[in-house]
Amino acid sequence: MKVEDLLKRSFREDPATLKGLLDKKLEESGLSKTQFEKLSKIGRKSLDPILNNSSKQTDVIKLLKVGEFLDLSVRELLILFLKDRPQEDITELHQSIELTFIHKHFDLKALSSLGFIDNTTDIDAIKMRIKLFFGIENLYDYDKQLNDVLYSRTKRSFSDKMKDFWIKSSYKYFELIDNPNEYQREYLVELVPKIKPYTSNVEKGLLTVFQALFHIGVTVVFQPLLPKTQIRGATFIVNNNPCIVITDFNKNYATIWFALIHELHHVLYDLETIEKSRYHLSGEPDLFLIQEDKANEFAREYLFSEDKLRNIEAFIHNPTIVSKKAKEYNIHPSIIYSMFQYWKKEQGENYWGAFKKEFPDINKATAKLNYSNWTAESISETAQQIKSLLTV
Repeated sequence: MKVEDLLKRSFREDPATLKGLLDKKLEESGLSKTQFEKLSKIGRKSLDPILNNSSKQTDVIKLLKVGEFLDLSVRELLILFLKDRPQEDITELHQSIELTFIHKHFDLKALSSLGFIDNTTDIDAIKMRIKLFFGIENLYDYDKQLNDVLYSRTKRSFSDKMKDFWIKSSYKYFELIDNPNEYQREYLVELVPKIKPYTSNVEKGLLTVFQALFHIGVTVVFQPLLPKTQIRGATFIVNNNPCIVITDFNKNYATIWFALIHELHHVLYDLETIEKSRYHLSGEPDLFLIQEDKANEFAREYLFSEDKLRNIEAFIHNPTIVSKKAKEYNIHPSIIYSMFQYWKKEQGENYWGAFKKEFPDINKATAKLNYSNWTAESISETAQQIKSLLTV
């Protein structure tokens, strides 16, 4: 959003005014001006100067509240507000609104810890970083453009900035990868039983399975866990195709495979619900009541069922027997140990400190997949690398 463009639009003949729009909105909603002031917590001494364009120092938050109530974009709000204002006021307000927008939508401290931004004080650099990463023309498209695709007005929320950032970046990856293969459920039904043996190939197994899924219209990417979230995985619908994100939650090799099978259950059985909500996050509270228990049970039964755990329980501390059973069932031994740990947790027993040496280094499994990370220069560039990697 350039100041020059706003000035040009502001000086055009336009009969609309903030005051006129507010009067009309209040009449439609049945609210009095006094009621609006109380609900919005904007006193009349602050509101009237905003509506009359007479304020010398405008509280940006209050101005944005008025814009939200009138269902105006930031651009539309500024065009109306800037009529007949001195240019120095316009420039100062523009900078203030950019700063307010960035702090409203982004957790700068968390993004700095990720390496996404170099510091938390250079607003111009932060603005350019966001625009380049998401491939958007102006800063405010982060709100407008991506929200239009992902959120309904009733679902829209910015209480969790990092989750919002994660959802938008993930969706953008899938949108740009644009899997050309049509998804057909029967192909996935045929493929799922063939996945298990690839868990034994630590360095290439995940990549091979991701490539096979891509070929039948299911795009899967790996992404490091985002701070302040509990997201283990997610399923999106993008361009009519199911898309899955797997994170390194718990930094555990077996957990990655569990998360993949869990998400494939959602693709097989919850796609209609996910299509309505546009995405589903596993590991986070679900507003659409998709049953995580069923997906968890599906993954457990697929990888190493409770009956098998009972049979091996007496030999769990004998790595030779565990390894033999793993070969028999075509899975990596760490999956048996991981399933056993969770099974014992349900019984109130703690085995989290056991079997550490039996779990492979997760970096060996994800080294070839670690493109969609937070230090990438742009999603567009990285999306093409991922697409090339997944295309066989």
